[in-house]
Amino acid sequence: MNRDRAAGCRHRPACPGAEAADFQAAVAVNGHPEQGWSLLCNGVVLFSDTGAAMSDGRVVAPQDRRTDICERAA
Repeated sequence: MNRDRAAGCRHRPACPGAEAADFQAAVAVNGHPEQGWSLLCNGVVLFSDTGAAMSDGRVVAPQDRRTDICERAA
């Protein structure tokens, strides 16, 4: 199995793995919107503030959406 794909993923097309740049595109397999998080198929816990806890223990800081929008507009 390709390392960039989620181990055991049965979705077609397969979900991106936790190491992929587009890891957030994986299917949510368990969600708790009232608590602000979802578990993705690739093992990543995605938080409603755009932060993430990766399957290997790393943490991805929340992204400032306003900054992203301004940078794209420039």
